[in-house]
Amino acid sequence: MNRRYALLAALLVVAALLLSFVTRLPRHPAAERATSAETPETVLTLAFREGRLDPERVSVPKGHRVTLTVVNQDREPVSLTLGGYQDRVHIALGPGETWRCSFVADLPGDDFAWMRDDRPVGVLRVTGSHLEEGHR
Repeated sequence: MNRRYALLAALLVVAALLLSFVTRLPRHPAAERATSAETPETVLTLAFREGRLDPERVSVPKGHRVTLTVVNQDREPVSLTLGGYQDRVHIALGPGETWRCSFVADLPGDDFAWMRDDRPVGVLRVTGSHLEEGHR
């Protein structure tokens, strides 16, 4: 009976090592290029000036890859998050600093708040249907 448990434990260790190895393999570059080529891109540049976000309201289509640049032109540091996308956009910028990121706008809605130091300073609108393409 103990031999069976030892064999089972050994098989689990081998399976875990194999899975770890497979997940660390590089992806096929052609597949990555095809995915990024199929996703349309929207470029946004936001700036903090005199305590305000410029522009305050921006809109992007659902499913677009958003390439975001945020510039802090204020004399004070700022902390910026995007409500609903806070797992993708959460930054801290010192005076004169610039930050860039990219994310897919996959959550449609009219009221994603740009939050500076936990205060709303602007709105991101993601246009498009809540339904998946091809579903009714």
